[in-house]
Amino acid sequence: MKKLYATPILLLLILSACTPSGEPDTKSQEDKNKEIVLTFFNSMWNMQNLDTLDHLIVPEYIDYAPSTNFQGKNYTPETMRVGRQRFAQMMPDLRYEIDAVIAEGNDVVLFTTGKFTHSNPTFTRLGLAQPTNKEVTYKTVFRYTVENGKIVRGFDLHDMYNRCIQMGVIDTAGGNL
Repeated sequence: MKKLYATPILLLLILSACTPSGEPDTKSQEDKNKEIVLTFFNSMWNMQNLDTLDHLIVPEYIDYAPSTNFQGKNYTPETMRVGRQRFAQMMPDLRYEIDAVIAEGNDVVLFTTGKFTHSNPTFTRLGLAQPTNKEVTYKTVFRYTVENGKIVRGFDLHDMYNRCIQMGVIDTAGGNL
């Protein structure tokens, strides 16, 4: 009689150790963190699916962005949505191509190439750049920290120098740069 119960119990133990697909979950924590960050990044910057932010970042998310005034300031999912909508007004076709992804421990770093058509007035640290209708291409490094399945911190460093040259904010004709 004991053998009759052993098979279903063994089957339940095996199934409980597997993912919903029936396969064992062999992903490292770093791979899981990459998935979280890539989902966030593509939702936020490329697909503009801002509804996912509530599930991907903590309510007390901290952003460190040297190119903005938000260095070390708290963002909630709602303030992230508002910020992204402002970017969309300046750069409606902004898209990032991910060149490389590196994960170590809780940190995930993305090396990206951003592209947009400079079709609207765009704020820069040097002032407002009037539209040139040129395609602007620049590099950005993003670093995110994931804890307990959510992003807690972000850092980004944009190549603002080359972006400003392409938007006509910095004149390199004089050769004194």
